Amino acid sequence: MFRSSIAGSVAALWLAASPVAAEPFQSFADICLATNADAHAGEVAAKGAGWRDVTAQMAADMGDMGDIQDAAVYLNFDPADPAGVSPDQSLEILLTGWGDGEAVMDIKGTVLDLCGVMSPEVDALTMGKRLTDHLGMPANTGGEFTYWLYSRQGDAFVSEAALADAADEVILAATRARSLYAVYVFEDEGLAGLFVGAVRPQAKAGDR
Repeated sequence: MFRSSIAGSVAALWLAASPVAAEPFQSFADICLATNADAHAGEVAAKGAGWRDVTAQMAADMGDMGDIQDAAVYLNFDPADPAGVSPDQSLEILLTGWGDGEAVMDIKGTVLDLCGVMSPEVDALTMGKRLTDHLGMPANTGGEFTYWLYSRQGDAFVSEAALADAADEVILAATRARSLYAVYVFEDEGLAGLFVGAVRPQAKAGDR
């Protein structure tokens, strides 16, 4: 999904920092789930919580972000002083952007607005269990993915697991009727975390 050099950079900073308590799931819930993967709302939430926008500094590493377009990267610590991380924080990376639904999660004819939080201090299994408890619904599994499908009714999460094996046209019809979200587990290069995608119809090729 993104270049290993970014993961390597964060991992190197983690090794240089003091051990801290990890709470990336709460960051994911507050910044990504609560904002429904909206990039602007996520940026406001992250900066309000003291996260630093390091998109410009990581521009070289972000030359090829694979399936994610208009990527923005935030860190919850000062990369120039990783030893200065607060004792009640973990080292975390926030990534926002958007991607073609078929390329990201094999959901044809859609676009996903994406928001994810990763950390070298957590494992995918624990993050997945936390999400199951938070959403109040079990995960779906298919191919290489562990994922959750849901819609929202006010503050409530409503399972859309029935769409997991639905035909493409059924999923597209659902995205036109209500806002759908897909969350999947991420694990690579020593990082683990969760990404949520707000699923919407793709009006045309390259639609943002």
